[in-house]
Formats: sequence, structure tokens, C-alpha cells
Amino acid sequence: MRLVFMGTPEFAVPTLRAVAHDGHDILCVFTQPDRPAGRGHRLTPPPVKAAALELGLRVEQPRRVSVPDVVKAIREMRPDAVVVAAFGQKISPELLSVPKHGFLNVHPSLLPRYRGAAPVQRCLMNGDRVTGVTIMYMDEGWDTGDIGLMREVDVPDGANAAELDDVLAQHGAELMCEFLRLLEMGKAPRIPQDDSKATYAPKITDEDLVIDFRRPAESIRNQIRGLSPSPGASVSVGEIRFKILRAEAVPDWSPPQAFEGEVEPGMLWPERRCGLVLGCGPDGRDGLVLLEVQPAAGKAMGGAEFARGRRLLPGQRVFS
Repeated sequence: MRLVFMGTPEFAVPTLRAVAHDGHDILCVFTQPDRPAGRGHRLTPPPVKAAALELGLRVEQPRRVSVPDVVKAIREMRPDAVVVAAFGQKISPELLSVPKHGFLNVHPSLLPRYRGAAPVQRCLMNGDRVTGVTIMYMDEGWDTGDIGLMREVDVPDGANAAELDDVLAQHGAELMCEFLRLLEMGKAPRIPQDDSKATYAPKITDEDLVIDFRRPAESIRNQIRGLSPSPGASVSVGEIRFKILRAEAVPDWSPPQAFEGEVEPGMLWPERRCGLVLGCGPDGRDGLVLLEVQPAAGKAMGGAEFARGRRLLPGQRVFS
């Protein structure tokens, strides 16, 4: 099958590799322009560009694919379909009409659940135990097109957003290849979405990074998972700012009896048994063990190691 591929981040790379491995004729790979990255702000190619060049494929990086010149170029390629995975640009109606079989998108949720920019993060933040991937025929809306194939995937226990993203990327690659085979045989399903069941996954904002320590520990743990490793849920103790990368709720935990002050949400408790505990819940007695943290401009480390190195005292307050 003659294909054009559109994608940008690491999530899209398994699909590109899988489609190429299946022997499809990839006419061109479109990805976002190189961006400054790292402390030196050096121009860095997106992961899809690096993978495409490794595969010997033609790469184009227009700022917008829906401008007339690009639409004309893609039309002249005469693709049977355009495969899309986390491309990051809006596709115009004119461009959508170019390929014979349309634009086929890998979306990391079970549509119509979690339409939008952050389905993986919102899934974890909401504590879902099952998610999945959908192959969708793209239309003019945001993740509103007809469904081709879907696959349920169990959320790995303790996985953060990056880890779940990797899992879903692999499933998405397999499912896209399966769908393209059905398309070639003329057996590809096409099922309209039930808009009445739609939920949304808006992009992560600064408000999502704020931790309300009065919430239950398990709820805060889910928030941390959805934000880890980037942008990360950050807190401060004294003048020290750090991200919480991994945490576990400990329902049987209680503050040390020797503590003489009033226990409140948002207190840190260094201890031998658990390492470093953050007091959560309305009374500050719902324990959240900080398994992995990362100080600003530092490396990730265990919570207990962090507590020893900073000589944290029982009952010190943290602020989000």
C-alpha cells in the first residue's frame, strides 16, 4: 500500500517502524520542525525524523501541512492512505480528502473516551485500570472520526505516563498494521462513535501541577503518575524544590506518636520503616510514601536518600 506517514514524538516511532517492516511503500514522512532542546537549546530533530532517516525514508518538516503547496505535493504522491500518530497539527478538510482511504490515526485511548491532547495522562490521573488504543478515520473534529479497530490494554500497576505511553505505542503499531491488512482486503470495519459517551482529555495546564494535600493519598499518587516524569508534580520544602516521580499510598500508616505538634496535610515524615512519607487527607494522616524524587537541577533518587541528604525533620511542611 502506498502511504504517507505523519508523526512527531517517540510515541509515533513504533508505528512508523512497524508499517515500514510490513513492506508498505512509505512515500514520505512528515514531522514537525526541529526544536531547541536541552540546556544548550540546540536544534534537535523529533524522534520520528531520526527513525525515518535511519529507515532511508524521505522526510519533510513544514510548519503547516495544510497550506496549498504541501497539499498539492501530497496529492501528487497519490497515497492510498495517510497514517498519523501524534503528529500535532490540524489537518484541513481539503487535505483529508486527498488519500483514497483517508487519514488513519493511532489514538491512545478507547474512543470516544478521552478525546483530546492528554489521554494517557488523564487516564492515570483518574486512576483507570484499563485503557487501550483506537485506529480512527480522521475527520474535521478532534478525535471524532469513525472507529476502525480498538484494543483494550490493562494499565500496568505503578506505571507513569511515559511508561504507559510506551506500552500503548507498541499496541498501536500492531493494531495499525492489522488494520492496513484489513483495508487491503476490503474488510476494514468503520463504526461511528457514540458522541453521547464522549469524555475529554484536555492538555495539562499549570493548575494540574498543583497538589492539594487534603486529598486522599491514592488520588495524589494517581496525579503524580499522570505527570511523571514530565512536567512532573513539584513541591518545595524550605528552599528546596523537587519533583515527586513515584509514590505509593500506605493506608495503615500513622505519624509518629512522639511528635508533639499538630498534624496537618502536607507534612513530611522521614522514618526508617517507609523512608519518606507525605501526610495527606483532611487530617494529614493518610500516608503517601515518596519512592523517587528529583531535586531541581539534580538527578532522580530515592525518597529516603533525599531525606537523609537534606536532613529533613519530622513534620516539616511542603508547599506545591
